[in-house]
Amino acid sequence: MGTAEWAAQPPPGRVETGADPKTPESRVLFTRFIRRRNFSGFAFWVSSPPEICSTIATRARDFAEAGGYSQSLALADYSPDTIGLFREKQWLPERPVSFPGKREFKILFLGANPSDHALCGEVEHWTQIQIRPGLPDGPGVPVLPEPGEPFSHSPLYGFLTSNPAYAGTGFQAETGIHLPALTAGRRLQQVQQALNAVGIGLEPLSLRAPGAAEAGFFRVAMRGGLEESESAGYGTFVKNLKCVLNAEASALEQWQNKEKNPLEDRITRSIALMRGARSLGYAELLTFLSFARVGVHLGRFPASWMARLENLRIRCQPFHCTALLQTKISQNEEDIFRAQAVRAELEGLET
Repeated sequence: MGTAEWAAQPPPGRVETGADPKTPESRVLFTRFIRRRNFSGFAFWVSSPPEICSTIATRARDFAEAGGYSQSLALADYSPDTIGLFREKQWLPERPVSFPGKREFKILFLGANPSDHALCGEVEHWTQIQIRPGLPDGPGVPVLPEPGEPFSHSPLYGFLTSNPAYAGTGFQAETGIHLPALTAGRRLQQVQQALNAVGIGLEPLSLRAPGAAEAGFFRVAMRGGLEESESAGYGTFVKNLKCVLNAEASALEQWQNKEKNPLEDRITRSIALMRGARSLGYAELLTFLSFARVGVHLGRFPASWMARLENLRIRCQPFHCTALLQTKISQNEEDIFRAQAVRAELEGLET
């Protein structure tokens, strides 16, 4: 499959959430479950010489094949633009880690459903990722072996990871969320401090394309720990996240009561500008999408709009545009193509 086909695929597990747009949980865009493991009998990736990395990569390929991953992509074979697309698809981490001389052993494994995938050589030997819509009730049953072979496991410290923050369960959950009212009310610093106090991080949804934080799109990630089980850790994470979502819903209600007419005007103008734009930068689009989502939350637009707006947020990212056009493009060409995609998606929608 080529990059254009990858880019054209529906966003894995992140559009049809089925949530009532008036509920706090509808602010959740997606949830990613990440499980970090290292094959027993080998040093951590950072400490392994190239020949050992090659052996680990072979072990990972065999494990992936047994687990039903039908595609094995060696990242060294792909251009920076394609790697950028993989990051926008959330198949690769926002913050890549590079170890000199080991890049050729980084592998992305994709299954029939790309929302379930795995990585070899991204800090740990094996990182398994599942993307789910909305905020699931639980992290699900790991499709990984029990402690012991083939992964390193200690009776005292649990699964062993090169980053001690994830030792124990080796598990992390993160969500993409939309917090426009808290952002507009300049209350994000308070939210960030409160989350940090309970071991949860808050950062812009995308660190590569500007405008995410300004438009209210964020990533919230739990940290690992030795004390809790996977399910207990996720339960604590969800409990704290729901406090933030409730605060956002309350802030939006206050925003509407205080500035009903200006807010309505911003919502209406955002739709009109998207429909009439001949050129759209991604940061500008995120702002328009943010206000359009607010319109759905307030009942100004139907709930069915949410899937279309989320589809635009993902499909109009910079590397997606390059992949869909199947050629290297200038910034101006990218902005024109993005505007065309937005107009086509919004055509026929009633306001």
